Amino acid sequence: MTAGHYRDQLSDQPLGFALESNDLLHDGFRQFRAVTLSHDALDGETTIGPIRREYLDTGPVAVIIPYDPELDAIVVIRQFRAVAALKLPNPAMLELPAGMVDDGESIQVAAARELEEETELAPRAIERCFRLLPTPGLTSEEAVVFLAIVDASNLGKSAGKADEDEDIRPILAKVDDLVAAVDDGWVENGYLVACTHWFARRGRPRAQALLGTLPEEDEAR
Repeated sequence: MTAGHYRDQLSDQPLGFALESNDLLHDGFRQFRAVTLSHDALDGETTIGPIRREYLDTGPVAVIIPYDPELDAIVVIRQFRAVAALKLPNPAMLELPAGMVDDGESIQVAAARELEEETELAPRAIERCFRLLPTPGLTSEEAVVFLAIVDASNLGKSAGKADEDEDIRPILAKVDDLVAAVDDGWVENGYLVACTHWFARRGRPRAQALLGTLPEEDEAR
């Protein structure tokens, strides 16, 4: 390893590539595609490929952390996941509200819509926090995480769209209890684990700043 080499910096970096094909293999609940490409080697001296990789083409997803500052609690949801049922003993997973972006819809509008569909809560304020690719070797899913200020004092016990076979139970989770559940391995959903760790370090100050953007009559709730 060369000391101080730019490839050792702790950040994602650009790398040249040439796309040869991107073929649709199956068009179902999600599209399954195969890409053929070549890319520059990390040493900058050779080219690797052509290589073929199959992937699930999902696209942009909005993930929402719904936080009630008065209760110091995050609203999570529980729902059945088919793939979890094939792999895990607990397919009724804890998650955060999340969903795909509709055609012609901005991702912030999608975030507010998904929050209301899956918790029946409207955001009092909402802002984009960070982006992540959960499994870039397998899927094009690109998640943008939003923090939403909500009033969860009258949280219901069921939500979801019946025409999409959604059976969702919203749950009010005290922040410290949720962090403990993640740390103790009771939660396996990747977005919930990642977002809980982020919120434990940065969430409360970020939420207070977001709360300060509300009009005084709304902030006083």
